Amino acid sequence: MNDTPLWRRPTRSGWRIDVDDARTRADVIDALGSVRASVPIEPVQHFTGWFAKRQNAVTIRAFEAAGPSLPTREPSAISLRPADPQAFVSDGAVGGRRGEKTGRATVRGRSYTFVHTGGQSADAMRDGVRIASFVKHGFRPQDGSVSRDDHLSLDETDELVLTVFEKLLRPGRPGAVSDLLTDLS
Repeated sequence: MNDTPLWRRPTRSGWRIDVDDARTRADVIDALGSVRASVPIEPVQHFTGWFAKRQNAVTIRAFEAAGPSLPTREPSAISLRPADPQAFVSDGAVGGRRGEKTGRATVRGRSYTFVHTGGQSADAMRDGVRIASFVKHGFRPQDGSVSRDDHLSLDETDELVLTVFEKLLRPGRPGAVSDLLTDLS
């Protein structure tokens, strides 16, 4: 078993993400170690008061295990290097079934979607054509691995978006039941 959380491991092509100290931004890093993009992530809640030390420790452990995620509701701007003011990524619909939570991205004039095809699988589409399929092995966020089958030849823009999909949207992410339990907690 690998002790490194799944979100911290590089993709098959060597791309990875790194999170800033404030845990508000994820940098997408290519196989050569260059930062290619920055994406805002859902901030980690910080507690104050009587039990803040314990609550913050639990929150940090949960973040380290599960990893960052995109903010819900609104599309987030992607800061690309070189710049593209029209680059956005979205987590998909709020609530509902997993199949209704289709992630979307627009990068360098291309339209990408991340469609969940099952409890542990998803397809990545570019301009309506399937370019890759993902399957997550293992049930806990930190366990297992993600395998990817490429259906077409990919360039650097595709790799960037596939890294965001794999690390921040993740195949097999929670559905409506998990959303309900999270809202109640």
